[in-house]
Amino acid sequence: MIVEVSVVPVGTGNTSVSSYVRAAVKIIEETDLDYEINSMGTCVQGEWDEIFSTLKAVHDELAKLGCNRIVTTVKIDDRRDKFGAMDAKIAAVEEDL
Repeated sequence: MIVEVSVVPVGTGNTSVSSYVRAAVKIIEETDLDYEINSMGTCVQGEWDEIFSTLKAVHDELAKLGCNRIVTTVKIDDRRDKFGAMDAKIAAVEEDL
């Protein structure tokens, strides 16, 4: 499964959210999940339970950092007929460019 996630803290008084993104990425780094950061979110690859328990841990950490409201957007690619790695999907597109 590949999940693209974007977590946005709301009402922190800060225009920049990079410190919150760093905190979220540190949590993801502590797992065995493959991930890739992009300018608008993070793609994570792994099993359903591990991905979503990691997202819960991200929410819990941001709450500890003072975020009283967190808006999260999740896009799921749950392909079950074959394994599709993030890098393979990118390579398939770049191959034709």
